[in-house]
Amino acid sequence: MDWSGTSLGPIAAWPAPLRAALELMLPVGAQTLLVWGPERRVFYNDAYAALLHERHPGALGQPADKRWHRAWDEVAPMVDEVFATARTLTLGNRRFEILADGQPVAVHFDISLSAVMLDDETVGGVLGVVSDVTERTRTVEAATRERERLRQMFDQAPGFIAVLRGPEYVIELANATYRRMSGGRELVGRRYAEALPEVAAIGFIDKLDEVRRTGKPFRAVDMPVQLPSATPGMLRDFWIDFICQPITDERGAVAAIFIEGIDRTDRHRAREALARGRASLEQATEAGEIATWDYDLRHDRFSCSPLGMSLYGLPPNSAPMSRDAFRNLIEPDDRPILQEAFLPVIDPATRALFDVEYRVAHERVGGVRWLSVRGRGIFDGDTCLRVVGTIIDITARKLQTEAWRESEARFRTLADSLPALVWMTDPQGQVTFASRGFETILGVAPEMIEERGWGDLLRADRRDAALSARGGWFESPRTLSGEHPLLTPDGRTRWMHIEARPRFIGAAFQGYTACAIDVTDSHLAGERLEARVAERTAELTAQIAERQRVEETLHQMQRLEAIGQLTSGVAHDFNNLLTVILGNVDSLVAAGKRGLLDPRLEPRLEHVRIAAERGAALTAQLLAFSRRQRLEAKVVDMNRSVTGLLELLGGTLGRDIAIETHTPHGIWPALVDPTQMELIILNLAINARDSMPGGGTLLLSVANATLGPPERAEEPPAGDYVRVAVTDTGTGMSEAVLARAFEPFFTTKEVGKGSGLGLAQVFGFAKQSGGGVRIDSAPGRGTTVSVFVPRAAAAADAAQDAPALAATEPLDGATVMVLDDDDRVRQVAVEALREAGCRVIEAADGESALEALRHEPAIRLVVTDIAMPGMTGIQFARRLQDLHERVAVLFVTGHADPSDMEGVSEDRLIRKPYPRRVLLERVRAILAEA
Repeated sequence: MDWSGTSLGPIAAWPAPLRAALELMLPVGAQTLLVWGPERRVFYNDAYAALLHERHPGALGQPADKRWHRAWDEVAPMVDEVFATARTLTLGNRRFEILADGQPVAVHFDISLSAVMLDDETVGGVLGVVSDVTERTRTVEAATRERERLRQMFDQAPGFIAVLRGPEYVIELANATYRRMSGGRELVGRRYAEALPEVAAIGFIDKLDEVRRTGKPFRAVDMPVQLPSATPGMLRDFWIDFICQPITDERGAVAAIFIEGIDRTDRHRAREALARGRASLEQATEAGEIATWDYDLRHDRFSCSPLGMSLYGLPPNSAPMSRDAFRNLIEPDDRPILQEAFLPVIDPATRALFDVEYRVAHERVGGVRWLSVRGRGIFDGDTCLRVVGTIIDITARKLQTEAWRESEARFRTLADSLPALVWMTDPQGQVTFASRGFETILGVAPEMIEERGWGDLLRADRRDAALSARGGWFESPRTLSGEHPLLTPDGRTRWMHIEARPRFIGAAFQGYTACAIDVTDSHLAGERLEARVAERTAELTAQIAERQRVEETLHQMQRLEAIGQLTSGVAHDFNNLLTVILGNVDSLVAAGKRGLLDPRLEPRLEHVRIAAERGAALTAQLLAFSRRQRLEAKVVDMNRSVTGLLELLGGTLGRDIAIETHTPHGIWPALVDPTQMELIILNLAINARDSMPGGGTLLLSVANATLGPPERAEEPPAGDYVRVAVTDTGTGMSEAVLARAFEPFFTTKEVGKGSGLGLAQVFGFAKQSGGGVRIDSAPGRGTTVSVFVPRAAAAADAAQDAPALAATEPLDGATVMVLDDDDRVRQVAVEALREAGCRVIEAADGESALEALRHEPAIRLVVTDIAMPGMTGIQFARRLQDLHERVAVLFVTGHADPSDMEGVSEDRLIRKPYPRRVLLERVRAILAEA
């Protein structure tokens, strides 16, 4: 290398100390370098060149800061210090990072730096001797890591571990378990006797000395020792298994002792507890009369506790015996049972529980003794070594079981003989017994009930609810009662009343005992009653829902009834007045015919008679409304009645009214008074004509009608009716007019053109006939009045009987009694009869009439009013028939209730007001008949 271009110049001009140092350094085998001059140029030998890798030889003689980079940053301060002080510096295990193959690598060196002096005693350079200790350092670090790993591993070991070094037994290592057992004391680095004086005091140091002296390990099992606790001054008891293992050096001398052991304190205490428990168990079994036994298979030796020997009839302290000797203690018939049960117990494949009941030989105990023997085999691998177990005297239980079995047999016999279903269950609900009643009543075999239970017998609509409730019955046992539908195999339903009671032994639930009887008939009756109650409830609900309408209807009915009662009373008084008027008119007319009156008065008398007859018709309408008129109901063909009125209606209604009819075939016969029915139709037709002042169409229709419950007071009750309807095309009615249409004297006609009694008469007639009436109308749409009369059971006759001819019996000399409480009315009848030649006896009340009859045996007929105070005419007639059967009675009435005239024929009745001729004709007819 040419050095002339450097600051050092040619080699020949180098300072002698530099050349001398290089001559000394270059051949040396140690890694040596020389840093020279202010530029810090670096020289090194071949040994050092190996450390530079690819930087050699470019780094030779170059300034250090240009080639050494990061390594020079660490070395430069030390080199500068040697230049400045000329002192030698030594550094051990110094870490540097160098580049090797372009990658930074960590290396470790021991470095020694010393000054190279110049002739002027100044420092010309620094000589460095470098020793690469990288491998050694890595080995030490690996050993340190391994030691730490071992320490962590020892700390995690379940046992305790320690290493004692040297004759003073300095604790070099103690794992976490060892430290915990020593109360958490600081142990490492201390002498054993100083760290754990409590252990040293019991002779443990002597054991260590013996191991050190002999080189043999020391073992201890279940050794008791007291060690310090975390509480100062307190010691804890331990039982430990451990070994002290000597560790020898290369000369074979014991350099350390390794201690490793396990804390057996818990096991020791468990053994003590087990021993105490075994002792307690033996005492308890003896106290509970439970004996223990043990059979040693290897030595064929059977032994028992003292109680067990006594149970076999042997002295309590009897010696163990062989298996054959033991078999001789068993009743011969039970020995096969014992052998069969014992073999699976000692079989390693099954290792079954030994559980058998047998009898002790009779001659051993002088009677019957039953034993329950249980046990289990103890195995070593697949070899059974021993079988141990218990023995209990169950003689009393066996006898009780036999008694229970006999009792159960009696119970089953009794249950099978009952006409009922009887069954029992276990605590889980499984049927354990079912009586023969299941077969006789339901046709189901008891065995099927025991196998599947009775859930399948329940009707489908009850099954899910019963099965869901079943769990609660067994979770909370209680008395159960109820009726359930059960199905027979052919699908019939039988209702059963079930009573179930839980069974207990002490507080332990044993299941249910249940009994069921057939209540099908009573249940079906109850269902019918419930259906009727439900039906009635529905009816009541409907009635309540329509309460307002019903109340309104009731109010209307009460108002009509009140008006009816009023009109009935008015009609009675009015009829009496009209009777007097007509009677006197007839007398005056008769007098006029005899020339006793001015002829000019006869027209006036005729006017009076016509007015009186018109008043009589008016009272008849009032009586019809109040339902006090006498009706003669007959079976009537309503089609024939309607068509029979067409000619009369045509002349009455006029040409402006077109009359149409609708009378279909198949109309039911009606039960009604035909005369009154014709008057009703005529009345309705005239009302219809008045509602059509400009003309129109009148439709008469007949139809069969089956009606439901009525909606208004005037409508008929539910049933079959013949409907006669009168329909017009007139002005119609408003709601307000419809509400009052049936009230007497209510009319929408002008004054003098209507009495207001037409529809009231229709209402009264329909109701008295057992039917009703309905009006359908709206303003401008016409009106339909429907009269409903009852349907008759038989058909109407084709023709009516011809009226009988009036009798012409002479009245001269006939004795007749007239009974009436009204003097003026009575006088009219008396005068008419006397003028006809009758001898007349008068009476004002029933009692005086009966008294007169006792004194006048010639009386042949009594003409009596019906409505009288005290004794009515009907009552009088009954008294009369009891006393004088030959005397006939002719009744006169103005308003009597038809129910009061039951049994009174029409030919024996005259209605007020009546003309004189009617009275005389009826009297002649009755006397002629008598």
